Amino acid sequence: MENGLSLIMQACFPIFAGVLLAAILNPVLVFFEVRLKIQNRYLALIMTYMFIFLMIFVVVKTITPNIINSIIQLSKDVPGLYRKANNFLSLLSDDIIVKLYLAEIAQKLSSLLTALINNALTKVIDILTALANGLLSIIISVYILIDKKSIEDWFKEFLGLLAGRKTANDMIKIIHILYRNVSSYLSGKAISSLIMALLIFAGSKYIIKCPYPIIDSMVIGITNMIPYFGTFIGAVPLVLINALYEPQKGFLLFILILMLQQVENLIIDPKILSNQLSIKPILVIISIIIGGGLFGPLGLFFAVPVASLIKSAADVYMRKKSNKNMDIIDKSL
Repeated sequence: MENGLSLIMQACFPIFAGVLLAAILNPVLVFFEVRLKIQNRYLALIMTYMFIFLMIFVVVKTITPNIINSIIQLSKDVPGLYRKANNFLSLLSDDIIVKLYLAEIAQKLSSLLTALINNALTKVIDILTALANGLLSIIISVYILIDKKSIEDWFKEFLGLLAGRKTANDMIKIIHILYRNVSSYLSGKAISSLIMALLIFAGSKYIIKCPYPIIDSMVIGITNMIPYFGTFIGAVPLVLINALYEPQKGFLLFILILMLQQVENLIIDPKILSNQLSIKPILVIISIIIGGGLFGPLGLFFAVPVASLIKSAADVYMRKKSNKNMDIIDKSL
């Protein structure tokens, strides 16, 4: 049964990715249609994808060479870093258990490299499959964005037949609010992660003078999208690598990441996300703590948009109690 479910998920992946891509690009499309007053949907859609591809090209063209150079340098330094780690652990203890553990790690790394080489052809096929799925997802997203009004009208009519027209209208408005909350949260978190990446890069390169500042900033920027604990998840390997290169640099990088993570949690995240979602900073912090404690990583990720939705629903309920004829207001319409 698990294999069957896995096959269904793999087959439907381009569909899910296409729907997600359409949801991400929809605000850009709305910007071209509403702010720039481009009435032709096809022209606005072409401009949307051209803008996104241009942004990706600029980022790749600007950052990729530095990333490649840093990775090449790191790969050259790996043997030396491994010897340093081996010597360091040997100084800590001559226990046979430590040596066996190190031997096991070395064997696993060797097996991993051998497997990567032996499965090179399989990896190429996987890459080609991923490219094909990516192209299919883009095509699906295009059709969704072109026909989004018709899709929404059909969905509203279908819900109307099941639950009544007024209930269907309220459900569509709540879905709009939820979509706006999630998209606002993701955009706010992306801005916060970009700020963190830039601060880490500046501190790593110009203050601490670490050997791989672009890798430090890239890892922190990516893992920082995971709320609350993401920065620490990315920090662990970075601190270890820099500590092996030079212990003082590893310690200083740890202090820098710790300080910036506190600044982000207490100032940057609450300020940006509360502005994006129109909820108070204290609710952002409380929702992350409760969501992470009850539902783990998924709870951490969805805590803030769900908290915003609950607050919106509570506001609607209180206003409806005070005025029974009041309808749900969807500001995104």
